[in-house]
Amino acid sequence: MSAPVTAGTAASPPNPPPPRTLNIAAERARTPGSFTGHHFNSAGAALLANGTVEAVIDHLRAESLSGGYEAAKHAAPALEAVYARTAALLGARLEEVALVESATAGWQRAVSALRLRPGDRVLAARSSYVSSALHLLSVERDHGVLVELLPNGPDGAVDLEALEAALRAGPAALVTAAHVPTSSGLVEPVAAIGVLAGAHGVPFLLDATQSLGQLPVDMGAIGCDLLIGTGRKFLRGPRGTGLLAVRRPLLDRLAPEAPDVRGARWTAERSWELVPDAKRFELWEAAHALRLGLGAALTDLSTLGVDTVAGHLAALAASLRERLSALPGVHVTDPPAAGGAIVTFVVDGMDASDVQRQLAYRRVHLIAVPAGHGRWDMDHRGLTKVVRASVHVYNDEDDLDALVEAVREIVCLQERGTASAAGRRETETGNTRRGNAEPKIDPAIPTPSPVTPPVPHTPHHSYDAIVVGLGVHGSAALRHLAARGLDVLGLEQYGLHHDLGSSHGASRMIRRAYPHPDWDALVDTAYRAWTELEGASKAQLLDLTGGLYAAPKDRPDPLRGPGCRQVDAEEAARIFPGLQLPTGFSAVHDPRAGIIDARETLRAQLTLAERSGAHLHDHAPVLGWEPDGDEVVVRTDKAVLRTRRLVLCTGPWTAAQVPSLAPHLTVTRIVNAYFAADPAGPLGPSGLGSFSVDLPQGLLYGFPATDGRGLKAGLDSGPPWDPQAPRPEATADELALLTEALAQVVPGAGPVTESLTCLYTMTADRRFVVGEVPGAPQVLVASACSGHGFKFGPAIGEALADLVCGIARPDLDFLSPARLFPGGTP
Repeated sequence: MSAPVTAGTAASPPNPPPPRTLNIAAERARTPGSFTGHHFNSAGAALLANGTVEAVIDHLRAESLSGGYEAAKHAAPALEAVYARTAALLGARLEEVALVESATAGWQRAVSALRLRPGDRVLAARSSYVSSALHLLSVERDHGVLVELLPNGPDGAVDLEALEAALRAGPAALVTAAHVPTSSGLVEPVAAIGVLAGAHGVPFLLDATQSLGQLPVDMGAIGCDLLIGTGRKFLRGPRGTGLLAVRRPLLDRLAPEAPDVRGARWTAERSWELVPDAKRFELWEAAHALRLGLGAALTDLSTLGVDTVAGHLAALAASLRERLSALPGVHVTDPPAAGGAIVTFVVDGMDASDVQRQLAYRRVHLIAVPAGHGRWDMDHRGLTKVVRASVHVYNDEDDLDALVEAVREIVCLQERGTASAAGRRETETGNTRRGNAEPKIDPAIPTPSPVTPPVPHTPHHSYDAIVVGLGVHGSAALRHLAARGLDVLGLEQYGLHHDLGSSHGASRMIRRAYPHPDWDALVDTAYRAWTELEGASKAQLLDLTGGLYAAPKDRPDPLRGPGCRQVDAEEAARIFPGLQLPTGFSAVHDPRAGIIDARETLRAQLTLAERSGAHLHDHAPVLGWEPDGDEVVVRTDKAVLRTRRLVLCTGPWTAAQVPSLAPHLTVTRIVNAYFAADPAGPLGPSGLGSFSVDLPQGLLYGFPATDGRGLKAGLDSGPPWDPQAPRPEATADELALLTEALAQVVPGAGPVTESLTCLYTMTADRRFVVGEVPGAPQVLVASACSGHGFKFGPAIGEALADLVCGIARPDLDFLSPARLFPGGTP
């Protein structure tokens, strides 16, 4: 075994080729995520390139068309090529490489195959990752293995003299180290470790999770016998991919504890034999699409050249360390042996997670690493949590500028806040000494009524965001903003859960059937968002009954959508026996359509928002707002507030808040009613789901009798209405029209038992208005949901939170307010 020229890198060939130049602009062009902010989280999950995404999608599409087995057979040559690319990356033989689901899966299979016994010594570097450390500690506790931590030298890396002494002290079963830890930019002297382990005949397991893709890694030059890695970090592969390599002759001595049909052959009733190569560590079930994505990423890296990438990343990270170190109140926590692409730091007086959230608000994305992810390292250095920035090929000096300036701003705000707090303490102390404990009232802020408490604020406080209107979209936005750690306030002009707008009532419809594919991506996002909300709230919010949506056969824009199919009247009757389509009608069947528990949804979102720290204030009408520099001044009837971003989810009152939108919005009054129906009969869940039928009277929609109140139905049409005007109950004529329409398609419905009204805010194209208010980029609006917006509530709320935090949402461009002003800003 020969030592490399530089620790941890492969030896240079006698006549190295001239260095390649990295075209950063080209890398950014094929990385769409690089335009959504400044991304510094390659050590967590790097941004994927277009080719990687396409490789994954292409195979998934092939699976959808021909089936998983057939698609895998067709892709077999491409899948085998992934092994060749992996072997070339690692300087290993083809048969020494296995593809696994994650680095941790590879680690556990490799260590388990070593069959460590009581008394076996494992020499572990402090750089070890949490999952590796936990596995070793578990093996120590359960099997009597002795785990010995290697001390670090003055430069923060493994003390090589201490390692040699430990190897001489007695037989060892394993030496392990992380090439680069999760908690700093340290680069361990892995080649020197490999020399010492090899000299004593001890297997060396290298965790290359953080080094693959950012540093040259050659197993022969390093001298490691086992190596694990992941695809999602610097390799820029998809999540759910990992690498395990075992060099011979060690490979021939290792047998997995739980062989799988992929790695073993069942030769007789009680006997089996392992395959001769590293595939013995694999499982038969695998995400072939993800592996092909990994192969595309490995091809990209090979094209660029690992040395070229390493040089670019090292230069960027060195510059970032230097610039952050120059900021007052900022301390770079990387040890002297740091290098490569990772930079860690802390800010005086701030938790690292708070720094992360503040940076995310400024469109700078990185991560905070707690001591629990690298306790052997961070505890030893007295660190509880650090901010970690990691660069990649799509980062440039502009990104560094954005990060450094954002940190500078955060430090200044922190210092200003500390000084302000000190001043308040001094003032309070002085007032107390003078016998005057009453605070001074800013004359610019009206004195609140003693009946209603004021909005919580201080005269000079500026919220990160204020959300006006706490219906389904406003409560969702408030929840997501608070969950991201922003200082956020929600204002509602009436009481919470009032029935004067568009979000009240017991139920709403969810469906995938839409006339235009522009909606498909948002529909998918909405279903995912509902699943996430149900999990967070621990409440069932959706009842997927299936749905039928009927219209005349000659309708020019028929409904369609993912998973939906066209059915004739006969098949529709089989699906929903309680629904009778008129002659000449067909329907779209959506098996994943259903009913939303609207009341519980609002409660869940507001509860989660408060739990995350949001401030809520009802009976607080907004009288006006105006931009003021980078902020917005918001005036209620009891306070003057400031915020960095204002989010208007004001439904029928949107035109009053954004007058420029008034010509494009029409508010209508809609009537809904419940009709007597037996929930155990054909109009209950057994014979009916959510439905709509496009009739001459208007679009009739409804739900089965599921909640003890009968069948619910409504007509998606009504008279224009002033939202400030009193709203009378449904008239006899309105209920007669609804009853007549329902009788045409649901002849078994009984008389009206109760009714309710709500307001729809409509646009001419029936598409929402979501995005920046024209002429006021500090203000966002989400409204004009045209009667079909509730189903998108959690997804729109998440999108608004993204926009507040500076994250682009091009998927919402088709809903942008700008489309209403083709000539430019009004």
